[in-house]
Amino acid sequence: MADQSPGDRDTTVAVAHTSAPAADTEEAHDTALVVAHEIFGVNDHITVVADALRRYRCDVFTPDFRPVPKAFGRAEEPAAYEDFMRNLGVEPMGRALARYAAELRPRYRRVLGVGYSVGATATWLAAGTGALDRTVCFYGSRIRDHLDVQPHGGCLLVIAEHEVSFSGAEFAARVAGRPGVTAELHACEHGFCDPDSPHHSPEHSAAAWRSAVDFLGLSGGR
Repeated sequence: MADQSPGDRDTTVAVAHTSAPAADTEEAHDTALVVAHEIFGVNDHITVVADALRRYRCDVFTPDFRPVPKAFGRAEEPAAYEDFMRNLGVEPMGRALARYAAELRPRYRRVLGVGYSVGATATWLAAGTGALDRTVCFYGSRIRDHLDVQPHGGCLLVIAEHEVSFSGAEFAARVAGRPGVTAELHACEHGFCDPDSPHHSPEHSAAAWRSAVDFLGLSGGR
C-alpha cells in the first residue's frame, strides 16, 4: 500500500463529526491525521483515503464540517457546490478545521492535515494558524487567493498542471521558494487522485501518494 494510491472501494459509511471524537483504535498512537473533504463531503474517496492512511501509525479523522453532514456523488457536483457555498464556505471550513485540530492537540504529539480541493484550501488556512504540524494539500486551487497565509510546520502542495481557470505551472512557480512550502507539479487535471474522477491518473496518483506519505513522516504502512 505504501507504493500505491488508495483506490479500492468498500461499503463503509463514514461517520461525520463536528468535534474531535476519541480514536476508534486499540493501539496507542501519538499522531493524529485529519482528512479534509471536498465539496462532496465525506464520500467514498475520502473514506478510502482515510482507510489507507490508517495502515500507518496514526489515528485518522474525517469530520464533515457542514451543519448537516451529507455525502454527494460526483454526478451531483452542481448540488454539492451549491450546498457547500450556502452552508459552509472555504474560510469558515478553514476555521472549523483549526478548531477541530486544536481539540485533538492535548491527546497527540503531532496533528497532521491532508486536504483535497476545497479541503486543501481549508487545510492551508488552518495550517496558517499553527493548528497543524505538517500538511499536504491536493490541488487546492483557491490557495492562490490566500497566499498571504504562511503555513506552519511545512506544507506540500500537490498541484495539477492543467487547471481550468488558471495555470498550475504558474501557480507552482509563485509558491516556489516560500519557507516550509514544497510544490509538486503533475501533468494532470484537477481531481487526478480520485478514482471516481474522469481526470484520474493512476500513475500520478500513486506518485503523489508516495510523496504525501514521505512528507508527513508516516511509517508502518502495510
